[in-house]
Amino acid sequence: MPRRNQRAEEQGQAVANAAQTLFANIRFMSVDNPVHVLAITSSILNEGKTFVSMNLASAIAASGASTLLVECDMRRRSMAARIGVHAQYGIYSVMTGQVSLEQAAVRTPTKNLYFLDAEPHIPNPSNILNSHHFQSFLDNARSRFDYVVFDTPPVTTFVDAAVLGTKVDAVLLVARENFVKRAELQQAVDQLRASGCNLAGIVMNSCDFGKGNSYYSYYYENGEGGRRNRAEEESSAPKFVPAKPQQSSAKSASNARKGGAASQQSVPAGPPPRRSQAQHASQPAQSQARAAQPQVATAQRPVQQPQVATQPQSQRTNVPGPGDTAMYQRLAEQSRVARAGRSYPRYDDEDY
Repeated sequence: MPRRNQRAEEQGQAVANAAQTLFANIRFMSVDNPVHVLAITSSILNEGKTFVSMNLASAIAASGASTLLVECDMRRRSMAARIGVHAQYGIYSVMTGQVSLEQAAVRTPTKNLYFLDAEPHIPNPSNILNSHHFQSFLDNARSRFDYVVFDTPPVTTFVDAAVLGTKVDAVLLVARENFVKRAELQQAVDQLRASGCNLAGIVMNSCDFGKGNSYYSYYYENGEGGRRNRAEEESSAPKFVPAKPQQSSAKSASNARKGGAASQQSVPAGPPPRRSQAQHASQPAQSQARAAQPQVATAQRPVQQPQVATQPQSQRTNVPGPGDTAMYQRLAEQSRVARAGRSYPRYDDEDY
């Protein structure tokens, strides 16, 4: 993909994400009085209010809600050419009762998004917006669509936005970065507040998302900057080395049968190797073999029995009395000598 097209795609994705964030803020603006009908305006010309209106309506329609986008800048129509649709009837025909709203509203390439155009050369637009016919049209549009978005002319140039702002749920003021002056923006805010409309907030437009420490700067700066940063992070990450698989018990047993000097020479110098599964399996059998031959250890290291146990029956019947102290001392000495010469069998830790 050429770099120019890739840059345009990244900018389009950034604009779509910003429009979705704006719609989320509108939804959470008021729980008791949700906002469903909006008017978009600006302080002066060329601040991008039509651009914001179209992207906001597209974001609302993408969420699954039926949306009606209305061209309410009756002096300078430009939305139909940008969308690429042309309608046979407009808002004036609907207000006068010539056609119904369903006949005048046309579908757009975006799903759930409908567009209502305005006829050219409509006289006195501000008076039409303040009429009872327009109020009836607004109530009808509110009942048939989930959201209605009006694109209005600049508020410091014409009074249309201030008049419409008293009939809709909220008004959004678009301000272009490094374009509108502070005095002009303050004048627009004062005029909207003086009319009594609900000024929900200001939408900053034409922001350079490729500069600064913003979210989009990290991912989209210099085209492939975000991808390059992720590649550098992955290259500097610790490498994962999988462990070598252990030999199966059958293979270990086969290697044990082969044995010999060749297998012993292949063992490297260092700490002793860990016993294999075959050696673990043969350990209980070796323990049982040693347990079955206790007489060998006894024959090598006989246990010396006390002399008291080997005395004849006649001598063992002569039990000393309570006053025979010498007899008690002699028996104690014999028991001590017998314990000193006694040996116990030795056990290895492997048996347990």
